[in-house]
Amino acid sequence: MKNLTPVIVTLLMLMYSAVLTGQTSIKMPLEIAKAYQNGTRSSDGKPGPNYWQNYSDYKIDAYLLTNESKLTGSETIIYHNNSRDSLNSIVIRLYPDFYKKGNARSWTIGNNDLTDGTIISKFEINGKKLDIENRKNARRTATNLIVYLENPIKPGDSARIEIDWEMMIPRKAWARMGNYGNDRFFLAYWYPQVAVYDDIDGWDKIEYYGTVEFYNDFNNYDVTITTPPGFTVWATGDLMNMNEIYQTTVIDNYKKASSYEEVVNIFSVEDCENNRVLKSDKSNSWHFIASNIPDFTFGVSKYSNWDGCSVIADKVTGRRVTIDVVYPDSVDSFDEGAFYSRESVKFMIDSLPGYPFPYSHITSFCNGRKRGGMESPMMVNEGDPADEGSAIGLIFHEILHSYFPFYMGTNERKYSWMDEGWATWLVYGIMDELKPDYNYFERISGDFENLSGKEKEIPLIYLSYQISDYPSYRVHSYNRSSMAYAYLRDAIGDDMFKTALHHYMDRWNGKHPIPYDFFNTFEDVTGQDLGWFIQPWFFNRDYADLGIKKVTFDNKIVVENNGGLPLPVVINCTYSDGTETDFYRSTSVWSNYDKAIVIQADPDKFLKSVTLGNNKIPDVISENNQIVISE
Repeated sequence: MKNLTPVIVTLLMLMYSAVLTGQTSIKMPLEIAKAYQNGTRSSDGKPGPNYWQNYSDYKIDAYLLTNESKLTGSETIIYHNNSRDSLNSIVIRLYPDFYKKGNARSWTIGNNDLTDGTIISKFEINGKKLDIENRKNARRTATNLIVYLENPIKPGDSARIEIDWEMMIPRKAWARMGNYGNDRFFLAYWYPQVAVYDDIDGWDKIEYYGTVEFYNDFNNYDVTITTPPGFTVWATGDLMNMNEIYQTTVIDNYKKASSYEEVVNIFSVEDCENNRVLKSDKSNSWHFIASNIPDFTFGVSKYSNWDGCSVIADKVTGRRVTIDVVYPDSVDSFDEGAFYSRESVKFMIDSLPGYPFPYSHITSFCNGRKRGGMESPMMVNEGDPADEGSAIGLIFHEILHSYFPFYMGTNERKYSWMDEGWATWLVYGIMDELKPDYNYFERISGDFENLSGKEKEIPLIYLSYQISDYPSYRVHSYNRSSMAYAYLRDAIGDDMFKTALHHYMDRWNGKHPIPYDFFNTFEDVTGQDLGWFIQPWFFNRDYADLGIKKVTFDNKIVVENNGGLPLPVVINCTYSDGTETDFYRSTSVWSNYDKAIVIQADPDKFLKSVTLGNNKIPDVISENNQIVISE
């Protein structure tokens, strides 16, 4: 009987997997099915009765050595094990090892910024020093330090970890952070960090090669950053010693910006140059506190403009969010950054996702480069695009990440589309308001169309860290997913979509949802079998190709879904008398799993031509999109 046990368990898991996903006929991987079997997740899309997650309390003292482009730190971590498992090891992420000589990376970085990675001079667990160079105690992989515990961390128990470390800050090969010159620094992925231990995989041991991004627990941070004279720090969390550091005028301007919607200049480069910002001409220690948040980053500058404003973040409580931007002189677009940021946040609160903004502030830090951006909780590291449309899109995109992945806690390393798709698609709303001639949605649709159906396109359910080809990763994470969200809304209607989205957010904020939790929540809330949509968009290699099969003598137009992706149907009919008729069928027209549909044009007129589609609907084969019946 003992030899049969693994087989029985596997069969039970497979049966359970099929039952859980009977609505959509999608089989779950075994480890995910096991989580549902264990009651940490449930088939209605809610966290299960046995759901748990771990977290850490961080106390970090960091010292920025600007002349050396170096950061040193001393940190104490209290790691809390809320799981049902005794942990025999603990995984520490060492992100700066991305720059370590000899390490693998997603792209080349040249030789100038190659380093020895994170240099650890002290490592203690529960008061006992540990020699991490001894393979009996620890193993260092590309960007992880796996520490073997003499005394396991039991369920409900905690461990105290103390680490002294240092890292070099890159000057040229910036991967989401670095020394950008002109006394401007942005620090992300910088401190030794406990990896996530979850109910699906146990320890997250995915390496950081540059492409994959966030998956963190919701932690508490007490961080002090010491800088040389004249430098100002903006960071995740709330500055606890503002009154000790800033001059009175700066404090008054900040309070005004935090209370009103109008943009306020808190201080300028000229103020920095004339010593009108900081109280002390010596080094300052900046003390920040942040609670229940997935990460901590900070920006540092000696000479910057700082603009701010605020809006009501939660209409029920009246809580406000401070929206501020930091930028140098001589920018192309960031002098309007506070306005773009404010309008972006208002759209997020009022329209989509139409949900209270989760944080007390969101700071966009312009690093002075022309391209690129990187999100983090309460902080955004941004370039300065030359044109207004790109600037608006960039600022909105990065701020939207406040919801996904930070508020929602998604695993971007495995399912980057669970946050990048939202941040890509929802930009359309602010662009339609502020820059309609940018044709934003047509652009992302076109980018998706360029790869749809080709060998390099990867189904969304494939794990993000497995995709090494960047164009494939880009379409997978950003474009196909954004199209999927857009057409899911089209399929179930605006009101139902927002209702289902809010239920998903209410259920899973501060937790770790996976794709099946998203799918199951939408099916649960809508009461619909959405397998007809979920299967082709998220699991299959279906592509975008609707085509006109034929037009009958009585003006019936037969439209085939050749590529398999459910898409809206738009048809323009031109008649011989010069009149036209437009037809629209939402994406739900394919909900009966039909391969073709029929649209009846005016049977009493002579059709001259029939045209299918428009620039917002991707379609990889245009030859079957028009029939000319008579000239």
